[in-house]
Amino acid sequence: MKLTIHAPAKVNWFLEITGRRPDGFHEVVTVMQAVSLYDTITVEDRPAPGTALRCNVDLGRLEENLVYRAAELLRTRHAPNRGAQIALTKQIPHGAGLGGGSSDASNTVVALNRLWGLNLGNEALRALAAELGSDCAFFVEGGVALCTGRGEQVKQWPDVTGIDLVLLYPEAVCPTKDVYADLRVHLTAFVKDCYLVHGYEGVGDRCQLASLVTNRLQESALRVSNGMRAAWLQTSAESGVLVRFVSGSGSTIAFLMESEDAAAALARSLQSRGLGRAFPVKTVGKGARWG
Repeated sequence: MKLTIHAPAKVNWFLEITGRRPDGFHEVVTVMQAVSLYDTITVEDRPAPGTALRCNVDLGRLEENLVYRAAELLRTRHAPNRGAQIALTKQIPHGAGLGGGSSDASNTVVALNRLWGLNLGNEALRALAAELGSDCAFFVEGGVALCTGRGEQVKQWPDVTGIDLVLLYPEAVCPTKDVYADLRVHLTAFVKDCYLVHGYEGVGDRCQLASLVTNRLQESALRVSNGMRAAWLQTSAESGVLVRFVSGSGSTIAFLMESEDAAAALARSLQSRGLGRAFPVKTVGKGARWG
């Protein structure tokens, strides 16, 4: 048996840091949104117990790869006598603030849960995924969700689909640890309330969305990454943009667009100007991942 699942990227409509935890992580309040930029994961049974993984890019040390770790965590906990052959095709840029690695890990767990007939529910899968990384729990379902704690506490919200964005990856490095280090220096006591905490559910209107976008890490990310800051300064007056914002801790810059045509035109313009890799995408719901 063979299954293929598409692992979506994400953007953050809202990202606030509310404090530092005793375990060293930061307390966050964030609204994550899945978008139509995907990595593709194909899983199939393997006769011998264990996990074999191949990819279209260099994965580095196998034991450190999140997909491998996710498969082995599920297997050792729930199916020790099973084996899996996994093929990973990467399209989401690495280290871009788009959650590619986290999405790959969680969707591997979801796919193997189905392949092996384990019938674990979403809560169990989220708990397992949370052991792999702070963003991983969100990707068990995707769609749009309010995530709190260190990101592992997930409250699903009604899907927001068909909203056009452009994602610009400026081929720049923006280490998350450096962004948080800068944030500690510049963090103020002011914490912005998240609209979803107070019951706001009308997130289908792109103009309303534009007025609500917040990212507490944005200024720090722009200070840390010279390449991202250069791209930011060169994209301040683009046509058809309702709002632009840094995704997560960077280095991707996201543009919320007026229309699909405007998104396509902006992506072409950014590419032709050599500002990086530009992806016109749409927001997607929970069910848009099985191949």
